[in-house]
Amino acid sequence: MTGPHLDRARAEELRRCTVRIETAKGFRGSGFLVAPGLVVTCAHVVLDDRRLVGDVVVRHEGSAYPVPRGAIRAEPDSGGGGDFEPFPDLALLDVPAAAGSGHPVAPLAGAEAEPGTWLTALGYSRSTPSPGADIDTVGLQVVGRSGEFIGVTGFVQVGFSGSMLVGPDGLVRGVLKGSRSYKQDLGGWYVPLAALLAFLGPEVRTAAAAADEPPADEPPVPDEPPPTDADLVTALMAVPHTARADGRFDLLERMGEHLGLPHPFEAEERSDRRDHLFRIVRRCRHHRDAPAALRALYTALEELAPYDGALEQLRAVVGRAAGGWPADGRGERAGR
Repeated sequence: MTGPHLDRARAEELRRCTVRIETAKGFRGSGFLVAPGLVVTCAHVVLDDRRLVGDVVVRHEGSAYPVPRGAIRAEPDSGGGGDFEPFPDLALLDVPAAAGSGHPVAPLAGAEAEPGTWLTALGYSRSTPSPGADIDTVGLQVVGRSGEFIGVTGFVQVGFSGSMLVGPDGLVRGVLKGSRSYKQDLGGWYVPLAALLAFLGPEVRTAAAAADEPPADEPPVPDEPPPTDADLVTALMAVPHTARADGRFDLLERMGEHLGLPHPFEAEERSDRRDHLFRIVRRCRHHRDAPAALRALYTALEELAPYDGALEQLRAVVGRAAGGWPADGRGERAGR
């Protein structure tokens, strides 16, 4: 699986940044390349009996890279003795042998994920059809702060500790710490992006940013083409609120309010859901202010179904269709 809203191409690229961490005793957890030769994981993955473990090996894309002694920086650097290692529970492994292999690195986001956002964890677990610890993905939804960490809902499997958590844009939003229960679907926690950035420091962040840039002799990757009407309808179909005829009528009424109309937004009524949504999208495209109409479409639906996980993808598609969003990041209400 690629996880909620993470497209296949991004997922495949990010899997190439994912590593498995082992010692002589076997599989310890997951991690990811954040810069050439530098691996991020959780501190508790490389701590044992209140001290750093020895003979750590990073396995990546069929290769094994021994981590030199003294090449692990962890916070905390000794075990806490409780159920969970204290904040920030992060470790950075210096793996010089992997620095010159041309591996991609995981790009870091610039802002924390908002509550309700779907994130994808990419790591290793034993809960796959393949024997042993194998690469795996899981979708988790952000709940909000849980002490110094951030809570998520979803089933976190053993082995995902230290894995990256990425948004639909493929940017890292944090590091998965652990689960409330590895036997029940009780969610878990991750280390916030701000803590990861502070732990890495400016030098590592600069190296990560430079590694993520395309070589100077490569042409820049073109922007995504504007979405088609079919793309917009597909994103709308993913929101269950649009399945009901009365839900679509409420949507048109709320759109009219946002556009300052004395009546609901006009779109020819159809009993078939997809046909009706196509007509709403086409009316938006032909409105005198098409970007405002498209933004009103999203904002109205956001107000009617505020906790729907499909809204993030819809926002991205509408944003591309409308040429972006206002500075406040929300739709535009006429006269506001």
